[in-house]
Amino acid sequence: MHTVLDKPQASVSGAIVIAPQVVFSLVLHTALSTYGVVGIASRYTGFDCTHTDPRRGIEIQITEHPDGKHHVMVSMHIIAEYGVRIRAVTSSLQQQVRYAIEHSTGYVVDGIHLHVAALRVTNAD
Repeated sequence: MHTVLDKPQASVSGAIVIAPQVVFSLVLHTALSTYGVVGIASRYTGFDCTHTDPRRGIEIQITEHPDGKHHVMVSMHIIAEYGVRIRAVTSSLQQQVRYAIEHSTGYVVDGIHLHVAALRVTNAD
């Protein structure tokens, strides 16, 4: 019995580059889908940009270390639901953002700084 071997494939070389906008999108989507988070606030006091420009409330810094690994720092200003345990919401948000970034990109998350800028009642009884 003869076996037909495929031609050996040439090795492919190159780099995979993940745009910072990808990390931003991961953070934004994760934040807005976390229980107790109703929006993203601006870093600037008194300005609510929940529906217009969330970029003002999320800052992402990506650095490449000498070992070749990418490290991420996230700073985020959120609006929390009135009546929820803020500590539980922020802890959950930190864990979910860390998981989303590390799982999707392979980057190392060095820190996630959360600022609760406001509370909002979304379901008035």
